[in-house]
Amino acid sequence: MHAAIVFPDILDLIAVFVILAFIILVYVTQHMRQGRNPALEQWIAAGKCGPASSFEGTLTVEQTGQGFLKLTRDDEAGRMQFRYRWLSAIREQADYDEVTFDASQHVVELKKKSKVNRMPFGRFAAIRMRELSQQEAGSLWHFDLVETERKYVVFLSSARGNRRMMFENSAGLAKAISVITSLPVQVELSRSVWTPGWPPETSA
Repeated sequence: MHAAIVFPDILDLIAVFVILAFIILVYVTQHMRQGRNPALEQWIAAGKCGPASSFEGTLTVEQTGQGFLKLTRDDEAGRMQFRYRWLSAIREQADYDEVTFDASQHVVELKKKSKVNRMPFGRFAAIRMRELSQQEAGSLWHFDLVETERKYVVFLSSARGNRRMMFENSAGLAKAISVITSLPVQVELSRSVWTPGWPPETSA
């Protein structure tokens, strides 16, 4: 009689344990996929990406050359900046009119209206691609110049769409900037999205 009462209680405990184990597994899986992704960083470093010209975002690749890259705002990029600023509630804004990387002078030039800020490459530790997920609207990628002590400058944002496609369209530009500046590329994934089978676990 007592065994008949205890047995259902044990099944209930097992069911609760299985549910908790599943929740923990999902959490751990998501946690492991957030933050920096070494496989994607190695993928970019190896040059396994398309040309810089495939980038679409808040600036357009206007000029590339040996040790030189110039990004400018055209009509489409201007419309994207407007949408991000006023319609999408994106907290951080990449709203420069022009960004130039010049290896001959070892400087990056950030221009907004009549104000020009010139900063030496040596001021920075890395170029960072940082994912911002907007769920159904897809992901976009912020480009940061990462200084020491956790400071950074957001200078560019990609178009918004499928997270893998937007990454692949943007990775070539990150690689081009890395070659000019001799700075490594860091890839930081969003904490709020998980795509089965992507990102890759290895760069192979």
